[in-house]
Amino acid sequence: MSPPGKWFTCTPLRFKGDHTFFARDSGLLCKGFQEIGVACKAIMPGPPMDDDQTEDLIRTDYRNLEDAAWWRSLGGEGVIFYGWGDGRYLSIVRAIKAAGLILITNLDTGGLFSMVNGFRAYTGSLWRGITGRRGINLNGLTYFAFRVAYSASLRLIRVDYPRAKHLREADVIGSVSPLAMERIQKVCRVYGGECLASKVRLIPHANASYMIDDPMVERERLLIAVGRWDDEKIKGTDLLLATVEMLVARDSDLVIEIYGTFAPKMTAWHQRLPLDGRNRVRFVGSVPNATLRLAMQRARISLCTSLGEGYHTVSAEALCSGCSVVGPDVPEVPSMKWFTAGPYGQIALRTAAGLTDAVVAELNAWDTGQRDPAGTSAHWGRLLHAPRVAERILGMVGELKDVRL
Repeated sequence: MSPPGKWFTCTPLRFKGDHTFFARDSGLLCKGFQEIGVACKAIMPGPPMDDDQTEDLIRTDYRNLEDAAWWRSLGGEGVIFYGWGDGRYLSIVRAIKAAGLILITNLDTGGLFSMVNGFRAYTGSLWRGITGRRGINLNGLTYFAFRVAYSASLRLIRVDYPRAKHLREADVIGSVSPLAMERIQKVCRVYGGECLASKVRLIPHANASYMIDDPMVERERLLIAVGRWDDEKIKGTDLLLATVEMLVARDSDLVIEIYGTFAPKMTAWHQRLPLDGRNRVRFVGSVPNATLRLAMQRARISLCTSLGEGYHTVSAEALCSGCSVVGPDVPEVPSMKWFTAGPYGQIALRTAAGLTDAVVAELNAWDTGQRDPAGTSAHWGRLLHAPRVAERILGMVGELKDVRL
């Protein structure tokens, strides 16, 4: 078998191209290909930004992304395109295909994105999202009614039809969790029959290879929570604080470390805690991923309180590092069902009481020897580490070539 040719990852948005970009998603997958000896570069629109890692990054004019000749000039074998299946990028995926490249389009979504998912499933998700952000009030109810009417009519033409054309161009449609994959397959059967649905495959987001268990580090009675806590509605900041208050009262030995960007209210909340609680609830702030892994190697549990997540990278990183996870049992965080299917954590009602009970149960599982950080790390590392995800993609490409022969 001939060695794999050059590969590219591509996003149509102009992000920073520094170390933070190459620590997740398309940038990290690029690194995963490199780790297994396959030439790969990430592609983004220009102009350049300060601290771009130019050895791994191609910046180009957006118009080149829509030019088959430009793609052909790169001389590669294939592209993993992080474009959410969005019809706005149809000209890009058509250019990639016209250049003779293999196209894997990545859908970073929980899969409930269309009325085609089914009226009840889609409107239920819409209701939870809108009321979670806006509340159950006249404004929220009016906006919900508008979105239902729009989704059942004009949106099918403006959004679904272009998305269907985008997905039909792909050789593989990547989904980031098994439940999301089932949902996307259902939509694809409507968009293009069983032939299109068969293109949907599980390609989880890559995790850094340094996210592993360290057997030399003692697991503390420590829970961590990581998020953009200034995005209060989506990340569930109020739910986090209420859950932490209950946990501090329920377990007198538990230490809680909170990482990320903080909402202003959090400082005042922390000051209102009893002295013992203030000492055991620690605000750490934002740290690089390579530093965050040190906390994950000490911790027992990672907590998610989000209203919705296409994937939830933090939970995946925690599993690879040997933690177990606790998160909400809601359709908008479908990866949680996958992450907790086994001795890897718990899902619960998205309430402070529900999540608190799940954390306490999980701590008990650790206390009674039912959790194995080395085994957890090994299992999820085989599935999620960037080199393993790259190998999974190359395996799919090999199957495609065999079919075409």
